[in-house]
Amino acid sequence: MSLREQVDAFFRPGGGMEGASAADGFPFEARPQQRKMALAVVDAIEQGRHLAVEAGTGVGKSFAYLVPLILAAKQRGVQVVVSTYTIGLQEQLMQKDIPFLHRHLGVDFKAVLVKGRGNYLCLRRLARAERMGGDLLRRNSGDELERLRAWSQRTADGTLQELQEQPSHEVWNAVNVEQGNCMGHKCPEYAACFFFKARREIATADLLIVNHHLFFSDLALRRQKAAILPDSAIAVMDEAHMIEQVASDHMGLRLSQYQVEHWLRRLYIADTGKGLLAKLQKGEAAHAAIQIYEEAERFFTAVRDWAGLGRDKKKQVAASPIPVDTSLPTLIGKLNGLVRTIHDEQKDLDVRAELAAARRRGNEIAVSLEAFLNQSLSDSVYWVASEGVRRPQTVLHSAPIEVAPLLAESLFGQMSCVVMTSATLAVEGRLDYFIQRIGAQDCDIEQVGSPFDYSRQMKILIPKGMPDPNQGQDFAESAARAIRHFVGLTKGRAFVLFTADRLMRAVADQVRSDFERLKYELLVQGEGLPRTGMLERFRKGKKSVLFGLDSFWMGVDVRGEALSNVIITKLPFAVPDEPVVKARMDRIVERGGDPFRDYSLPEAILMFRQGVGRLIRSATDEGIVVILDPRVTGKWYGRHFLNSVPDCPVERVTI
Repeated sequence: MSLREQVDAFFRPGGGMEGASAADGFPFEARPQQRKMALAVVDAIEQGRHLAVEAGTGVGKSFAYLVPLILAAKQRGVQVVVSTYTIGLQEQLMQKDIPFLHRHLGVDFKAVLVKGRGNYLCLRRLARAERMGGDLLRRNSGDELERLRAWSQRTADGTLQELQEQPSHEVWNAVNVEQGNCMGHKCPEYAACFFFKARREIATADLLIVNHHLFFSDLALRRQKAAILPDSAIAVMDEAHMIEQVASDHMGLRLSQYQVEHWLRRLYIADTGKGLLAKLQKGEAAHAAIQIYEEAERFFTAVRDWAGLGRDKKKQVAASPIPVDTSLPTLIGKLNGLVRTIHDEQKDLDVRAELAAARRRGNEIAVSLEAFLNQSLSDSVYWVASEGVRRPQTVLHSAPIEVAPLLAESLFGQMSCVVMTSATLAVEGRLDYFIQRIGAQDCDIEQVGSPFDYSRQMKILIPKGMPDPNQGQDFAESAARAIRHFVGLTKGRAFVLFTADRLMRAVADQVRSDFERLKYELLVQGEGLPRTGMLERFRKGKKSVLFGLDSFWMGVDVRGEALSNVIITKLPFAVPDEPVVKARMDRIVERGGDPFRDYSLPEAILMFRQGVGRLIRSATDEGIVVILDPRVTGKWYGRHFLNSVPDCPVERVTI
């Protein structure tokens, strides 16, 4: 049978999908939308075309691309790739969807989850750290190393994610697999190496599951004639609405004082006099390291002062090279030269590997620093930011103004078939904006709606009389009153989505005592629990209310009665003075466009659709979406938001 016939047969009634049962965790449901998407993926693979597919929630899009992808890999004898943005989707693919296909697809295939090398324990470096840790690490690192040794003898894959008790950043970076610090076949631990076991598994796999960060790191390396992943001509990018953001992050630069100091500490720890250079008794190189510590402190402080960063100012665009002189590149070059000489003198292969890796990292820092100082990355925006709460640090940033030309060349120009899919790619029913932003101009388009009955399952409520969000305190007080009211309608079980931390905390302070009295558990992002812990508590709680920022607008799946209410406080327009946002808007103006219509509005609509999409996650879910922002009905552009969500009742209500 042809690939198309195989896929069509699998999704037809009586086919492989009908093998789904309660034992598989989900009942079989005939979904014409799923079959339509699967056949569109087949056509893209067979014709060597790129494809963008918007598939509504409930379509079962992972099966719709996995089945043709796996069958094509087996038929052609090639490797194929699926990339996701969230860990949750990776877990769904590896723990649920792929095991189901192993049982029901009728072909023998191998799928492997690919992790970056820094996630793996290096047994050689662990032995070295145990042997030399007293000279290289903090005094209390011995207990951590003992736990890692015990774990190394029972772990199957040796990755950080498998550790129940996470080691300190310093210790893990002393024992993980590191680019430039690998002896390969010459390593005495090669046969037992977790990383190379994983590489061997990858080499024999049909399907590779990766995340977007690894995928775009690989693309960035390929521009430098290196690679992380094997060559592949066919890839699916799920959660494709994140492509532009992740690509931008990986095709720019980020350099902080902490990164410089972290690199130096592996060579020499100034405040303790320890480190590899001290162990080797290389005083000249240790002195060079001290000079870099001092100059990095002076330079980053001068940059902070130039930018005027502080409590009320977190970012400053560098429209031209910043007027701050520094000898850091010269000093780093001097230390790297000394490290090279020391490396060549050494007979201990472990020490040579550590020195080679340190020198390589020093070169990377110097290249990034000079690229920022000279603004040598083409068509990019540069800025300085203050990041962190406990210990604010000054960070140098750069990002491409447009990723479309870069992706057109490095992604769509190199692979024969890239399938991009998400539940939210369209703005008012069209994918033109998404296609244009990522540079996939020669791309087929498919849209398949959701099988859910939104007209029955969901209702949108818009309270009357809300002040404009720009009215600060008035809006915060009105939002708090409205949230008390609408949370009361569902007895908790609500996500309240914010666009700004300040407003979220102001509202939380106003409703906290009332929620305590009503025995609603209030979970506020940034108040102790990590994101995963908040979600776990929310799912288990009977009357939980979760206040979250942008990371809760997308990639969060809470099914059933636990979530019956999504409250959107403000329409999610990006802050216009964010460096990358402003640069992209300025570029649109230069070309004679309207930055609000052509960028701000479609970006906000896509984010808005993500937020609304948190509510209905299954055919039995029901609930309300509340929009507190009066601009959704009071401004001309409000209708574009309402036109972009599923057709359902919309009511103006009085509180």
